[in-house]
Amino acid sequence: SPAGQTIILASLGDSASGTLEFYNVDTKALVVKEHYRANQVIWDPAGRTLATCVTQPIEGGHFKFAMDNGYILWSFQGKQLHQQSYETFYQFIWRPRETLLSKSQIGKVRKNLKKYEDRFEKADKERARALYLEETKGKREERQKYRDIMAVARALRREQRARHLELLNGYDNDDDANYN
Repeated sequence: SPAGQTIILASLGDSASGTLEFYNVDTKALVVKEHYRANQVIWDPAGRTLATCVTQPIEGGHFKFAMDNGYILWSFQGKQLHQQSYETFYQFIWRPRETLLSKSQIGKVRKNLKKYEDRFEKADKERARALYLEETKGKREERQKYRDIMAVARALRREQRARHLELLNGYDNDDDANYN
């Protein structure tokens, strides 16, 4: 990776499996993915996105794997971001990015990076919490239904306790002192 912390080991070519191993040298984490028949691996200049491609020869002629043509974009962590297929696909090249900020603006961003990072971390945590609450909404509703049923059963038992003791001639089978 141009960023220097990720190594990609790829099995490329017509007879290869297309296995991609994303290895983070800092955390020693390994993620294994696959792009069948991939014959190119291209990092974006920033080192955050990777493209794996199945391209056909520019010389022309019949390409026997034409239906596999296209590319997949991956994050540097191995997460598939986008997939696109084409009947004919010859080349994938990253477009150079314009620098939209002046040198002073870049310096200001770098200076305040920790503040931005904290703000985005907080937003990410809030989004993850909202997603978790949405995913577990049904479970919480079922749990509440169960608790409501149990509350009704306990209330009924309390109401019927006197009649129960009367039927047992005063013997309380819930009293632990009766079991010696």
